[in-house]
Amino acid sequence: MNEEEKNNLRKENKKQTLILSIIAIITLSLVAIGAAYAFFASQNTGKKDVNINAESGTTDVLSFSLNDKNITSDQVKDEENAKSDIMITTNMDNFNEGNISVGDGVIGTATLIANNATNNAHDNYYVYLNIAKNELRYTNFKNDAGEILEGKEEDGKIVAPDETHTTKVPELILTVTQPDGKGELTQIDGLDDLYKTDVDGNGLNGFDITEATGLIPIAKNYEITATGSEPTVKATQEWEIKITLINLDSNQNKNTGKEFSGQLILKKDQLIANLADACGTTDTIGTCVKKINNEDYEYSHIIYHNTATLANTDMVNKDLSANDNSYRYSGSNEEVKNYVCLDGTSEDGECQNNDADLYRIIGFFPNDTGEYEMKLIKYDYATKDELGDNETAPDGAYSGNYTYGNATYQGNPDNCNNIALYYWNISQGTSYDPFSTPNTNMWQYSNLNKKNLNEYYLNTYLAKVSGLSEHITEHTWTTGGLPWSTTYNAQQVYNKELGTGKLTTSDNKCYAEDDNSTAQKCTEADLTYTAKIGLMYVSDYGYAAYPEAWNQYVPSSSGYGSEAVTTNNWMYMGLHDWTVSRISGDGSHAWNVERTGGASNYHNENNDLVSIGYGARPVFYLESSTKIKSGDGSKTNPFRLSWN
Repeated sequence: MNEEEKNNLRKENKKQTLILSIIAIITLSLVAIGAAYAFFASQNTGKKDVNINAESGTTDVLSFSLNDKNITSDQVKDEENAKSDIMITTNMDNFNEGNISVGDGVIGTATLIANNATNNAHDNYYVYLNIAKNELRYTNFKNDAGEILEGKEEDGKIVAPDETHTTKVPELILTVTQPDGKGELTQIDGLDDLYKTDVDGNGLNGFDITEATGLIPIAKNYEITATGSEPTVKATQEWEIKITLINLDSNQNKNTGKEFSGQLILKKDQLIANLADACGTTDTIGTCVKKINNEDYEYSHIIYHNTATLANTDMVNKDLSANDNSYRYSGSNEEVKNYVCLDGTSEDGECQNNDADLYRIIGFFPNDTGEYEMKLIKYDYATKDELGDNETAPDGAYSGNYTYGNATYQGNPDNCNNIALYYWNISQGTSYDPFSTPNTNMWQYSNLNKKNLNEYYLNTYLAKVSGLSEHITEHTWTTGGLPWSTTYNAQQVYNKELGTGKLTTSDNKCYAEDDNSTAQKCTEADLTYTAKIGLMYVSDYGYAAYPEAWNQYVPSSSGYGSEAVTTNNWMYMGLHDWTVSRISGDGSHAWNVERTGGASNYHNENNDLVSIGYGARPVFYLESSTKIKSGDGSKTNPFRLSWN
């Protein structure tokens, strides 16, 4: 489309508005009417050449620009990058019947100038789309005949309206045009099977990114060559990126007022998109984590919890970090690539035993000597085959299998009824009332801890992976717990659970094994427990959410229990989930993550009694000599580990 055609197209579409702002670059107000797709280019697509003195050009220069915002060689060195911020906010008019689909685009340019001594230059660079925020959701579904129906709300989620309309309908499309006349890009890593054709009935093609978040690698190590005989030899390559909001012939009001923000990034060096980009096969974890402590940490979704370092970033809520020098994964389930397979095989690709042997990396934590250990949590809730039942693990805490609805469950629905429920602690017997039986909430007395986790699971289930248990470190778990409250943010939970405000021996809030009615003075033995296997801390769950949520209340149904947080917290699995932390105000309650996503927000209704059966996900630390042998951290190609 030439400039005259673009100008004519702009004039025809002036009645419906989608606010699309490219922060610090351009701000556009787009107005449209009609029944066909319209792409709105930037207000000025003219380019200026990179300003360089050919007579003094003794080195090759690679630089980048976006739209008409020129970046000269004086402003951009080879190791730096150009990037454009994009923000989309939808309004009700975007989805009115008969209106056209609207969108906006960014053109990124790579320019290579050869030095005048050889007039010959060759280089490589990377192109990314980083989606920092995407609140849009699939709101419509279609059947095999192509009939589209609006989805229905169920437990805060949008699900298929019936058994026939199960295919999600794209509502946000990414179209990428490659340089040098190569046409549209049809394959992008991480967007497998999401390239769609004729999405709107008017010839629009592209990738379905309706719910996509995180870093999307558009081009890796892309070649650019400048050669010739002129005094100034220059090569330019243009990448055209279009984001289109689709107007369907169905109700999309559930996406009204939603925001999308992201960046187009052209960069000389590769960004750290996940741990695999930083770790070589010979790097130990202790060596590897030091590589991710750099300016690009945000794209790996691994956040270094060091206040001094975060002070130099623009990360939101950086003042609410744990400040414990840990590296923790934060973000949504889709964008965080932290899966590990422990199935005892050397094969690449998916775990051989489906989800049963999948784990996820909570983060990397310094031990007493300053070496970093890898902290894992089981991806899905344990089954009785993994933690044992009352026959295979006598005197344990098994209470039966899960029999409730699975509407909020984030795993494979077919696996839901295989999930085992465990009491945090329960007195054994043939007859008891879980609401009146005195079962202490001190972790050292917990039979889930002693029998199911650190006997059956450790010595039986994990033993099938040769040599694994010997690389699981003995860890001193902080088990004093934290008082119950509805008004803790992530940092407050951490401080009271593990930090400066944690329970001390002078606090008169500990209980004997056979009596949870009378508090006694705590001893050091009451506040810690040394073992290989434990459960997550409440603060682990709090910091697994994206940083935008860290100022929200972790125990609140409107804070961490809101859809905005649960969809951006990779640790949320949708069922009740025990933690290692007791509620220190009495002797019979422990913290758990609720189905809604908040933590123990029903204390007054006895939903966190230690004698209630909930799901459990074992947690353990692997020694700093652990290496990543293969994989990219995705669920379909998880990390495989080695110690040799």
